[in-house]
Amino acid sequence: MRIAANESIFEMTTYMSETLPINSAARNALWVYTAVVEPRFSGAPALVESKRSYEMPDFNSLPEGADIAVELYGGAITLRLDGAQRRVYIRRYEYVSFSSDEEARHRFLTLWREVEALDSIAEVERATDEWLERRRQRV
Repeated sequence: MRIAANESIFEMTTYMSETLPINSAARNALWVYTAVVEPRFSGAPALVESKRSYEMPDFNSLPEGADIAVELYGGAITLRLDGAQRRVYIRRYEYVSFSSDEEARHRFLTLWREVEALDSIAEVERATDEWLERRRQRV
């Protein structure tokens, strides 16, 4: 099956999850992100809360500067987008900074696409290290 350019991220993710190996990073991922939720009573401002989900969030619906993390294999690896600082972290102190929120989100999604089909912690670590080196060489 070929994914058309006009299909949604949800449709792509659904297709990919059907074809991924059982131990792939995508099947062992927990997403943690900030999202705007409806106020609890009328007249109150909208709230920004931390959400946890096994489904990848719709990045376009998240507020600008939102923090997004994906914990893989029970937290053995965490890839994180710090929206306020526009940084993508592959480990606690290893990150790449970007000039805009849009670019940081794009690079975070690019990193995710590189690791989602990998099926071990070692492979994900190798791929994230290579991604980090490529990004640092461009700066």
